[in-house]
Amino acid sequence: MTAAQQEIEDGRVGGVEYTVLGEGLPVTVFAHGLGGTSSETRPLALKAPGTKVLLSFRGHGDSDALVDGWDYDLLAEDLRTVADHVGATGCVALSLGCGALLRILRDTPERFERLAFIMPAALDADRADGATARLRSLGAAIDRGDVEAVTASLMSEVPTALRDRRAIPLLLTRRAEALVRRPAPVPRGSDSPLEDRAVLTGVRAPTLVIGQAEDLLHPLELARELAALLPCAQLLALPEGGVFWTATAEAQTALADHLEST
Repeated sequence: MTAAQQEIEDGRVGGVEYTVLGEGLPVTVFAHGLGGTSSETRPLALKAPGTKVLLSFRGHGDSDALVDGWDYDLLAEDLRTVADHVGATGCVALSLGCGALLRILRDTPERFERLAFIMPAALDADRADGATARLRSLGAAIDRGDVEAVTASLMSEVPTALRDRRAIPLLLTRRAEALVRRPAPVPRGSDSPLEDRAVLTGVRAPTLVIGQAEDLLHPLELARELAALLPCAQLLALPEGGVFWTATAEAQTALADHLEST
């Protein structure tokens, strides 16, 4: 029975919980960012065609806990396990999820037929621009259950012009309260998704890379570099806060159009 003939339902495989939206083809798996869950990628999936499978990496959401933290091999294993289980032919990765996808492509560049990288955070080198320190600070606030500090950290990623909107503090406080319910996911050690970015020249799947301006954790220049490395990639550069705050409809439409073109 093919994916077009069967209905894929919410489930769990290899300790990884996943949520399913939609039905039919294509089947696309969505991978979230550090500290996120399947709910983080839901806005990206809303307009996408076919079946959307939203996973929560181990150490996140209701997936299995991690004793000694994560590395890109573990994240790639989670992503591949879910993708293989549901028969996914496409993958949309956000932030940390981009690293997991890059690790898969390093070993099997032909695994997916269609790809999307949203706000990539790392390629082949450790970040030396303060991003790592910011994430450690957030992790420390999560571990001590400091909802106010976690909310403030999340607020720093919202464009300044939007921070006074009434709904935003409420939304971020809710997310902070969810984050402090379990230990912060931490890396096992120093790691980067790729040892050599040249391996990406073997990736022939049509690819969309989305970046946004003024993003310290996900520099637009990094998105530009990734798009330039992938032979069949196009870049969508959005304004500050574009993906989730200021140009969400544009990001959703571009992603849906890209995934529809199979």
